[in-house]
Amino acid sequence: MTDSAYPSALPSTEGDAASMPPPAQHPSTRPLERLRGALSRASQAAAPAARGRFLILTHRGPDPDALGACEGLRQLLRDEYGYEPVVATVGTIHRAENQAMVRTLELESENYADVDRTGFAGVLLVDTQPEFGHTVVPDDLPIVAVFDHHVPPKTGDDPRPEVDYRDVRLDMGATCSIIWEYLRDAGVVLDIKTAGALFCGVRYDTADLSRNATELDEEAYTACFRHADREKIASIDHPPLPPTYFASLHRALSVSRRHGPLVLTLMGKVDNPESVAEMADFFLRMTGCSWVLAGAEFEGEYVLSLRTDYNFGKAYPLMRRVLDGLGSFGGHGHIAGGRIKLEDDGESTVKSVERILRSNALDVIGAVAEDGIPEEGKPLTE
Repeated sequence: MTDSAYPSALPSTEGDAASMPPPAQHPSTRPLERLRGALSRASQAAAPAARGRFLILTHRGPDPDALGACEGLRQLLRDEYGYEPVVATVGTIHRAENQAMVRTLELESENYADVDRTGFAGVLLVDTQPEFGHTVVPDDLPIVAVFDHHVPPKTGDDPRPEVDYRDVRLDMGATCSIIWEYLRDAGVVLDIKTAGALFCGVRYDTADLSRNATELDEEAYTACFRHADREKIASIDHPPLPPTYFASLHRALSVSRRHGPLVLTLMGKVDNPESVAEMADFFLRMTGCSWVLAGAEFEGEYVLSLRTDYNFGKAYPLMRRVLDGLGSFGGHGHIAGGRIKLEDDGESTVKSVERILRSNALDVIGAVAEDGIPEEGKPLTE
């Protein structure tokens, strides 16, 4: 249940994972001790008033995996290392299920804009990386640690930001599973709030273990569910939906076109960027649909979500072909997302971008005629 229309990690520059240098992976020796060392070095180097205090951040508009990983890391730093962590978030949480998760589990976070950064020894990032374009990273604090499961972007000629400790595992279904492993190995007993938050993160990023799930994801899912409040978990899954959701659904149904295995849902402008990801998830359930490209303009950016089924292939390289050098993108497994910064939000600009995206998507399946004009496609109501 990715909150962001561009799922969970967006590089600031597009890239081909195959051509990237391998990222730092899960440390093979004593990860808890290595993390302890990174935290200790940052704390000792900080001003006296900031020692022992760390800021936990994630990407804008956090989704369940980001929210859960923040909560899990908060308990790890507090109970295992004895530090004082503070979670801060940037951006609005739009999706109803994610709002319900925060409300029901009573997840607490500060508004990043209101945080006095001089009171912290460093930053820890979860479900994102400092190179990603949709992540705010303070330039006046060291990045102590990064925990993520997304493909890192190319950095071009720019060096990667210095990070003392990186744990980036591209094979993992959820960042929450990585954080849970640290808690497990440390022998920390999950409190009921943390268990519920971690469970939601694994659940929604792996679609109840049906998508991109590893053995560790399965272990985290089961263990966290055992310690969570099951009534609260059930209430998060089907919250009341606002009228705007159904308006977005009506709009998507009217503009969507089917081209064989592809459904294109390019909606012009929207008031809620989460409707893009929601519609991509929704239309992938259609019989005979193998992949969906959904997009819309929101606050000066054209946001995209791409979904594929298990037979069609991975979403990340497909999004690279659809964008063809435009904007930025990221993803993992059968989920990808992107965004394109627009010169303006005028109707003609939005339509021009949609024509390019439509042509690129149809070119993937060979649905562009010899004269270069894309086929019309069939309305979904036919």
